[in-house]
Amino acid sequence: MSAPTTLGQRRAVASAPRRASDALAGLGPMVRLVLRRNRVRLAVWLVALVAMLAYIASYYQELFPTQEALDDFAAVSNTPGIKALTGLSPAADTLGGAVWTKGWMTIALALAIGVVFLTTRNGRADEEAGRTELLRSRMLGLHAHTVSSWLVLAALCLLVGAGVALVSAVEGLDPDGTGIAGSLVLGASVTGVGLFGLGVAAAAGQVASTARGANALGSVVIVGCYVLRMIGDLGSGALTWASPIGWGQRMEPFAGNRWWPFVLLVALTAALLAGALVVESRRDHGAGLVAARPGRGWAPRRLASPLGLGLRLQRGPIIGWTGAVVLAALLFGSVVEAMTDLVDDVGGEAGSFLRGAGVPALLAMLASMIALVTAIFAIQSAVSLRTDEASGIIEPQLAGGISRIRWAVQRLLIPVVGSAVLLVLGGALLGAVYGSTVDDPSQAGAMAGATLAYWPAVMVLVGLAVALFGWAPRIAVPVTWGVMVAMWFTTMLGEVFGLPEWLLDALPLAAVPYLPVEELSWTPLVLLTLVGGALTWAGLDRFSRRDIQPA
Repeated sequence: MSAPTTLGQRRAVASAPRRASDALAGLGPMVRLVLRRNRVRLAVWLVALVAMLAYIASYYQELFPTQEALDDFAAVSNTPGIKALTGLSPAADTLGGAVWTKGWMTIALALAIGVVFLTTRNGRADEEAGRTELLRSRMLGLHAHTVSSWLVLAALCLLVGAGVALVSAVEGLDPDGTGIAGSLVLGASVTGVGLFGLGVAAAAGQVASTARGANALGSVVIVGCYVLRMIGDLGSGALTWASPIGWGQRMEPFAGNRWWPFVLLVALTAALLAGALVVESRRDHGAGLVAARPGRGWAPRRLASPLGLGLRLQRGPIIGWTGAVVLAALLFGSVVEAMTDLVDDVGGEAGSFLRGAGVPALLAMLASMIALVTAIFAIQSAVSLRTDEASGIIEPQLAGGISRIRWAVQRLLIPVVGSAVLLVLGGALLGAVYGSTVDDPSQAGAMAGATLAYWPAVMVLVGLAVALFGWAPRIAVPVTWGVMVAMWFTTMLGEVFGLPEWLLDALPLAAVPYLPVEELSWTPLVLLTLVGGALTWAGLDRFSRRDIQPA
């Protein structure tokens, strides 16, 4: 058949609807390319998450060798704090239920958030960098690049779930006489939450026009669903069912062994992916569903300074993380309100005990969670020094009359001052909501101080990012984020892994006094501030003397 020669024939061919097979042309090679580019990351996520469950299961077998010990664990764990943070298995008096209570939420959330970042890396980030356009210049269908990434990451979710189920069955977590039904449901629940993360990331990648925006939007959705589940578990349970993470939780391995919530998770994921494909087929390449506004034809004077330009470049993350802290503080306040109502209902000696220890401990835990969110903002802002250097934005600024030290110091004012503001804001809102419940307005100031106490610990992380930026710029970003993730896991699961007490106490966030449970001690705060300052100075001094190293 000869090619169309006339103008009318060519227009007819161009206007003809594309077949589904054309849109997926080259899918096989693209799957192999995605696997090749992400093989290390995929292996790390798979091994780390499955190994985490294996370690917890092995540790708990030694920790709770008798049924009496498991009964004591179930009784001790039946507190609002445990229900809010990790959820409580209906079968907490079994080995499988105890392991689920300690590890499921961390593993499922880590998989969902990890899938969000991997999806963005292989989707919106490639499109933003121009790789997608380059690949489509050959015989590659419109959706082949996107679908290949989805297939690989869906396979990751399935492998993690299968590994979790296998470890559970081998470790004997299922109650006697139930076979491996609970293990299979456990693996499916992890897979379901991971697939939900894939659907969220796919939709976020079509809504946002930048990789940073897609990651932020996807992470906020996942964290918001977690908070909804948290409030639901402390209340009537209605909000738990409003959260897809709650659906995975309600599969109840080793107890109810429900499968139908997994069907809901798969259906929701399929709907999100289908919607993402529809948007991708209709939007312009490089654009998002929410279009970026065109800039002005002139620039205000403040953009001539590194601080002003930095605030403009980081305007989206600053607004996003401020909203996340405000929302988290308000929702956490409602968690404390639910705890207070529970204390009032209990009454007697038990109520007096909870009022004296339970509520302050919950407030201290929620304050540390606000600090963790703030630390993520501070690190994202601090590593922007390296991303600006890698992208070349820094060179036109340094070509003028500004020194390197002045440029870096002004840029660091954003995470230094911004983190302090977010800590105070989050703590004050948390305390204000709690104070309105107990008619104590002073709680706003008290909790603002409790969260602000974490500022020196956040500065240590910022200092680490700056030190790596100065001495090892090419690996500064991944290593900084890797340290942040390692610190988060160590803080949350250090006791489970049996890490030395001195190591746990040496962690920046763990070294901060646990206000309002503990008394304020200035010694660790001063030491943390000095360490953060020393790391920052070391990084800035090295940056002032080394060559600029673009990507």
